[in-house]
Amino acid sequence: MHVPRLESRVLSLRPAPSEDAQLRRALAAQSAVHMAEGALAVLGPVPLAEARQVLVGLGRAVGMDVATVAEHLLNVVQGLDAPVAVTDGLHRALAPYRRDEPLV
Repeated sequence: MHVPRLESRVLSLRPAPSEDAQLRRALAAQSAVHMAEGALAVLGPVPLAEARQVLVGLGRAVGMDVATVAEHLLNVVQGLDAPVAVTDGLHRALAPYRRDEPLV
């Protein structure tokens, strides 16, 4: 009976390059969403339990997926450009949570 060497078994557990790239993109998108949720908690202040729904609602309002909206929100927080639709939508989304304070 032939038992494969440990090296070949370990190597076979690695994802294929395309799977690896897909996993990296998914993790990056998820990280951006989590960071954006934290940013909303500070900016709103939006309760963390509601932050994901605010992102989802903003995404629907501007016709973008949540990860893309999250990336744009992180750009706003850093003082970088973001689409006007996102910044305007962000103002509207945060209005119920704010007390006459300006957005970033």
